[in-house]
Amino acid sequence: MIVAKHRILQAYAITYAPGKANAARFDEVARLLGIDAETVAVIVNENVGGQ
Repeated sequence: MIVAKHRILQAYAITYAPGKANAARFDEVARLLGIDAETVAVIVNENVGGQ
């Protein structure tokens, strides 16, 4: 499935919760958008600066 980068980044932003690990956020975004969590991690790290 093809998902626009901005959709991944938007979904990542709305999954923020204090103390929530990035890996959990990657998994949640992947599940929401129907894509691979590793892809989410790569996109986020490229665009957010490797948080």
